Amino acid sequence: MNETFTMLTPSYMKDFKCIGPKCEENCCCYGWNVDLDKKTYKKYKTNQNEKLKPLFQTMINRRHNNKSDFNYAKIKMDSNKGCPFLDENKLCNIHKQLGEDYLSDICSSYPRYIRQVDGMLEQSATISCPEVARLALLNKEGIILEQIELDKNSRILINNGLNTEGYLLANRLEKYFWDIRIFNISLLQNRNYSLDDRLIIMGIVYKKIEKLNHEGNNRDIPAMLNAMDDLMKEDSLKQQLKGIPKNTAIQMKITKELTDKKVLSGVGSERYLECVIETLNGLGFIEGAKLEDVVEKYDDNYDKYFKTYIEEKQYILENYLVNEYFRELMPFGAFNTIWDSYIYIVSIYSMIKLHLIGMSGYHHGLEDELTLKLIQSFSRVVVHTPSYIQSIIKLIKDSEFDSLPHMSILIKS
Repeated sequence: MNETFTMLTPSYMKDFKCIGPKCEENCCCYGWNVDLDKKTYKKYKTNQNEKLKPLFQTMINRRHNNKSDFNYAKIKMDSNKGCPFLDENKLCNIHKQLGEDYLSDICSSYPRYIRQVDGMLEQSATISCPEVARLALLNKEGIILEQIELDKNSRILINNGLNTEGYLLANRLEKYFWDIRIFNISLLQNRNYSLDDRLIIMGIVYKKIEKLNHEGNNRDIPAMLNAMDDLMKEDSLKQQLKGIPKNTAIQMKITKELTDKKVLSGVGSERYLECVIETLNGLGFIEGAKLEDVVEKYDDNYDKYFKTYIEEKQYILENYLVNEYFRELMPFGAFNTIWDSYIYIVSIYSMIKLHLIGMSGYHHGLEDELTLKLIQSFSRVVVHTPSYIQSIIKLIKDSEFDSLPHMSILIKS
């Protein structure tokens, strides 16, 4: 009888299966770096397959400045920045010729992310995969986390993790990771509030956490979260949130600046470029356009096309944010501070909304296929570029736009 182990994962992963050539965008993305683990590198260099041997000898390079077995080598991309091991149908020749066992750790695990938190494995997936996007985003019931059992012999690549139980964390925020995480995922899924208001409440909570941390009162975090949970059951909070003003001009200025920064640095996804072009045309963002005219077009698109669609389909954006929150181990993970993680999640939310409002004007309406195309291709371009994530945070801070009131302007529709 095989031994098993448990893993926490969104329920949609039980239904995930690669659809191969039917997929809208090949997972061997142009412009990505593909690292090879040491074991796979050695298998490739000694392989005698007649068709693949020349490529194994010329298109794989050691990373001599990196001693990690995980990033031991890399695949050298061809002149079009594509993987040289793809056949004419954009399918993997290594998989076709040698089988799945010959895929590197990264190639075999994508689009899955596996992390270890307090000794327990967690599996999520990136929305940059079109099939994952369909399964995760279109679920009206929302993302459900559950424990599954896996065979002990399953191939597992642990990306990174978090240990909140160590004695060294006794006075650090990480000790309250589970309290903060459970509260915020529940908050993001609280449909008694609009998604805009949920994100603003998250910012209020993060500021309270930062204040407690600064005062050395981290032990009061669970009680504060319980108090916020009770407050959210009262109408008074909803009334306060209604009083927060919106400022479309400032919102558009900073959001378009974030988008332009990525487009100018290069984009390896034709699908995303199509979305950007439709966004700009839909908002009248042409050379010489006046900001007030673009703002008027934005508001017009919002009222005519976007508002009706998103009132019915708000769960799509909710599912996206919940998936990212879980996958990134927010509010910690790769972020320097919890407020940095908040800047990031607000920024990607506002950028996605800007695109969708522009695209709704271009197409005179929105449908799920367009929304999935945007969010999937946006994720592909942003999530897989850690340097861009940090540049988003830096730009917001350099613009002195990182206060809670300014973040609320980015959020509020």
